[in-house]
Amino acid sequence: MKLKTTLLFTGCILLCSLLYTLLLKQSITMLTIINHTFLASLTFTIVGALLFVVQGGLFNGIAYSFKRFFARVTKNGTYAYELDGDLEFVQAPSYTFTYPLLLAGLIGCIMTTILSVVFYL
Repeated sequence: MKLKTTLLFTGCILLCSLLYTLLLKQSITMLTIINHTFLASLTFTIVGALLFVVQGGLFNGIAYSFKRFFARVTKNGTYAYELDGDLEFVQAPSYTFTYPLLLAGLIGCIMTTILSVVFYL
């Protein structure tokens, strides 16, 4: 399942880079394909890393602190806190496509870096 999703994201990276090349009306050369593929895979890597951080629960404490602060500052929040007692801790969302997205982006970045070194050094 994850291999199929990773291959799907890798195909999306290649398709996005080709569409970006055609959209900018640039000549299709090996250098433009490598550059645009690197940009697309870098975008996928950043989105995958952001989902990984959110899924890991980095912002749970911050969300809990804001929830607790607003429960004590506003009148309705104060009444609700007095009735219910303690606030529940905010759970981190879980995504099934985080690792395939991150893996496909990393594969794209590594491959385009290797191709650029091989062809243009």
